[in-house]
Amino acid sequence: MGSVFVHVGVRATNLQESLRFWRDALGLQVVAEHPGHSDLTDGHHNFRVFQHNQAERAPHVRGMLDYLHIGVRVPDLAEAAERFKSMGFEIIWDGIDGGKPYDPATPPAESFKVEDPDGIAIDVSASRDQWPGVEL
Repeated sequence: MGSVFVHVGVRATNLQESLRFWRDALGLQVVAEHPGHSDLTDGHHNFRVFQHNQAERAPHVRGMLDYLHIGVRVPDLAEAAERFKSMGFEIIWDGIDGGKPYDPATPPAESFKVEDPDGIAIDVSASRDQWPGVEL
């Protein structure tokens, strides 16, 4: 039997600001809240956001290095882009596979990258064919 991917966890510098990104801008549903972390879901996977309480974090690396990135599919790309922008989250790239710098005057046509408050790059697409092997 093969493994089933069910959980991702990230540590947030500011838990409430990260929840504003993951819950309010991206649309994941909060299913449990505990002191120091919250569990969110898309209905298929668990996404836990922890408050970072250890030694001072090293500054994150912004931009296109995206050594950690997460891909999400949204039902309406233009609506998602507008929601991120209206909430103050910057779209950093138009496209996710060799795209181009984002032009705010032109909505993304196929996909875009946006960063969470800690610099994790999120690949946002409306295409069901973006990631091979995904059947949801």
